Amino acid sequence: MKPYPEYKDSGVEWIGKIPEHWRIDRLKWACNFIYGNSLASLDREEGVVPVYGSNGVTGYHDKAITEAPCIIIGRKGSYGKVNISMKPCFPIDTTYFVDKRYTSNEILWLKYILPTLGLDSFSKDTGVPGLSREEAYSKPVITPPLSEQKQIAKYLDHKTAQIDSLIEKKKRLIELFREERTAVINQAVTKGLDPNVPMKDSGIEWLGEIPAHWEVKRLKYESKTNREALPETTRPDYEFEYIDIGNVSLSKINDTPKLFSFGNAPSRARRVVKKGDTILSTVRTYLKAITYIDMENENLIASTGFAVITPGINLNPKYLSYLMISEKIIDTICSLSTGVSYPAVNSSDVENIPIWYPNLTEQNLIVGYIEKETTRIDTIISKSEKEIELLQEYRTALISEVVTGKIDVREERI
Repeated sequence: MKPYPEYKDSGVEWIGKIPEHWRIDRLKWACNFIYGNSLASLDREEGVVPVYGSNGVTGYHDKAITEAPCIIIGRKGSYGKVNISMKPCFPIDTTYFVDKRYTSNEILWLKYILPTLGLDSFSKDTGVPGLSREEAYSKPVITPPLSEQKQIAKYLDHKTAQIDSLIEKKKRLIELFREERTAVINQAVTKGLDPNVPMKDSGIEWLGEIPAHWEVKRLKYESKTNREALPETTRPDYEFEYIDIGNVSLSKINDTPKLFSFGNAPSRARRVVKKGDTILSTVRTYLKAITYIDMENENLIASTGFAVITPGINLNPKYLSYLMISEKIIDTICSLSTGVSYPAVNSSDVENIPIWYPNLTEQNLIVGYIEKETTRIDTIISKSEKEIELLQEYRTALISEVVTGKIDVREERI
């Protein structure tokens, strides 16, 4: 990629040099931000016209108030966020909009230049964050001739479409590997590792057949649930690391547990957790917040929204954890949950769930196999996620380099 042949000082310190024939405008000279109109949900008529809020499409209506294409800029809420509609639309009163009636510049070029202005970095309203139009208008905008604006937009549309397509393919690949990971666990903990082993009816309708030599018992007979809790008499200065529901997703603690002292901790911070336990959220069960505790911390406390399951002597702790995240168990927990917006299950119902297992020697083999396969899959997923991150960074950098004139795309063939 080549630079422009000649540059000049922009006169704006943080912008630096720009192509010699480009100019610096204030945003107010580049386009006009028009207020969106009020349109309550109950006032919307059935139609195909997209209704835009600050964060994107919020519904549909039968009338448009813009021409197309149209840029929508968040004014309240997700202020400064830039969306584009390629057909006439209805921006509501939490937004500004710009269509060809309100600019002499190329709309599709504005789509790329506006997000580089940092419109989401300031707010004039301390109550509800909002984008001040006057503040936005003061922003300097690097403006090429209209013909170059069109070429820049065409070039970036082409390049970002290629990048976005590659990102979507990688995301789909990640989903396929996540499905494979789930299948590996489900197969190993329901059928074992020997495909030729004799099978028997488990006696559980939703489970079907299991290896003939495996045991079936209720969870409460092979484990303890919520074995220990912090008493109300705990010293106020006792410090512990706290795991809340929001910290946990399927097979993962997402954030480092937060340090609290008992005196200023949430009242739900009570469940004592040890290495080898499995914690399972009994509220909002659709989130599948279930994970194995692999930390040695002596002062680990979980929310009372978890059931803390401690395996007995007949269970490998990791085998039990893999069993609890298998589809059969998760589906059962969700089916036992009550409530629509905030479904929950009682710990006693969890304890009565049937579990199935071989002897410890075979459990150990199953755990070893699962860990080997999931490590392989997780490595691929992690690599793909890093590649997506790099592609997103490249996309952002490419747009910035082109719209600020660091790269000359006038002769690029598309």
